[in-house]
Amino acid sequence: MGHWLGSIPYIPISSTQFPRKMFNPPTMFDYTKFNEGDKEGFWDRPTPSPVTFHHVLSIADGSADRDGFVYDVSGLPVFDACHPLRQRTKYQRRKWRDCIAVDYRKRQAQPRHYQGRMAVLTSEQQHMYSHWLFDVLPRLAKLRECEERVEHYFLQYSRSFQIESIEALGFIDTQCLVNCDHIPWASSDQMVIPCHQVLFGYHYPRWVCDWLRRTFLPTGGTRSKPRRKIYVSRSLAGRRKVVNEEEIFSFLAPQGFRFCHLEQLSLAEQITLFHEAEIVVGPHGSGFANLVFCDPGTRVIELFPSRATDAYFRLCVDMGLNYTCVKTRDVIQRSRVSDDFSIHVEDLRRALKKD
Repeated sequence: MGHWLGSIPYIPISSTQFPRKMFNPPTMFDYTKFNEGDKEGFWDRPTPSPVTFHHVLSIADGSADRDGFVYDVSGLPVFDACHPLRQRTKYQRRKWRDCIAVDYRKRQAQPRHYQGRMAVLTSEQQHMYSHWLFDVLPRLAKLRECEERVEHYFLQYSRSFQIESIEALGFIDTQCLVNCDHIPWASSDQMVIPCHQVLFGYHYPRWVCDWLRRTFLPTGGTRSKPRRKIYVSRSLAGRRKVVNEEEIFSFLAPQGFRFCHLEQLSLAEQITLFHEAEIVVGPHGSGFANLVFCDPGTRVIELFPSRATDAYFRLCVDMGLNYTCVKTRDVIQRSRVSDDFSIHVEDLRRALKKD
């Protein structure tokens, strides 16, 4: 492993020089087939990424950090092996000039080296449930499918949903885990990087959705309890809260809706809740990733501030769910997708009446 002097060249290198195994690439989402939420620039849609992730790489004497960046033996970042949140655009490459220097070197002068082969599963947004579910866990599935033998797994293993999901998989010895919260920079004789990320403007890969349902749904996906109407609250979250939620739930409760805080439920309880749902209503948030466990035809009403992302609209289309969105009437001069917001009850009433 090369010696780090405190600066990293800002132009990343391509992974084409390293051994790789390919799997099916994602497909572009065709927005022209749908009208829901796509009028007058409703969606805050970035340009689709020109780089897609559908390969497993092997890098000898490489290293990786907790934010999903992967480096070769000389310390150069390997462009299409890294897993930051945003897309691989020219802008992102320029941005790397400022952010590629790893602050963790202030606490750890050299990466912790591990003998043998290490699977790299870190990602910039691994602490968020939706990204963990769709971006991190499927990389483990591909690692196993490609029959890659590894002695160590470099990933975040701190939050309850991370611990529960890894334990539920059943094929990983937790003694082999290297928690990036404790070891933020690691190297090994051979780094194995399963590369996958759900990207803006693309379908959710069918293999990801099928694998999640097959792996985590109880009793093979057969519903054994009555269907439920649920309202998913973000009142315990730090942002994107519905400020008139009491008014909203006063309207929904007489119609049989259950009020839910997903952060108070175990992973298994969240999955079961969504699998049994007939209607799901709630503000945009990471918990809506559980929509992958809903049965086809489940109704979904997603509530938004004045800016909106189409992530769960695309998921609902791919899963055959009946999707509607309701946007705030609040007027905010410099709005963000993280803003708290209010929803008019009449707008929600109309959404519930839609077929």
